[in-house]
Amino acid sequence: MSDSDTLRLAFGGKIAIVTGAASGLGMGFAQQIDRAGGTVIAADINLEGVQQVVAGLGQHAEAHKLDVRDSAAVVKLVDDTVDKHGRIDYIFNNAGIAVQGYVEEIPIEDWDAIIDINLKGVAYGTAAAYRHMVRQGNGHIVNTASLAGLTPAPLLAPYSTVKFGVVGMCDSLRVEAQAKGVSVTALCPGFIESGIYENARSTGFDNMKAKESLPGGVVALDVGVKKLLDGVVKKKRVV
Repeated sequence: MSDSDTLRLAFGGKIAIVTGAASGLGMGFAQQIDRAGGTVIAADINLEGVQQVVAGLGQHAEAHKLDVRDSAAVVKLVDDTVDKHGRIDYIFNNAGIAVQGYVEEIPIEDWDAIIDINLKGVAYGTAAAYRHMVRQGNGHIVNTASLAGLTPAPLLAPYSTVKFGVVGMCDSLRVEAQAKGVSVTALCPGFIESGIYENARSTGFDNMKAKESLPGGVVALDVGVKKLLDGVVKKKRVV
């Protein structure tokens, strides 16, 4: 069976919310799920960007502006999706930012931002979707963490902190969710061409020089997305 056939079996006819869908991994997930015949509810704080992504998708794809720091807005998007489509099969809590630098130099505002977006935003989406999935007796929560959520990452202490939190959230919920028919997966990619490096909040060094120094280089977006989705299809604990 080809990769495209596998994705069609997993996502064809399914309803999937993807946050952070205006660029990077979120955009890649939205595109692949759409190609597989799924209905994509693409959300991002950048409305114009996510509308451009959806313009290239099928007629059933939707674009929504969403600030994942707003718990009420996250709940509304999930509830509205279920009201309209009757269910939610997948949620990809993917929206996030990067903060890098020496800890003694990183402003507290950057700590606040990354905790609010990368950790609390994921928790809001997880909680909002999970209660519907429990009622349905099925569904799959997919949360974007990072290799930095599995191993220490010097100069990325804030990023590593929240990503370790996401992995812990997924592992804990996975144990509860199995008995209720719900799957939970933590995505822990290494270095993928997603735009996060260029847009990172950096203190004390140049973003692009840091990117150029990454060991082994950076994996192309389409390659990384397909490998991650393959793990989702297999319902792996960590990909």
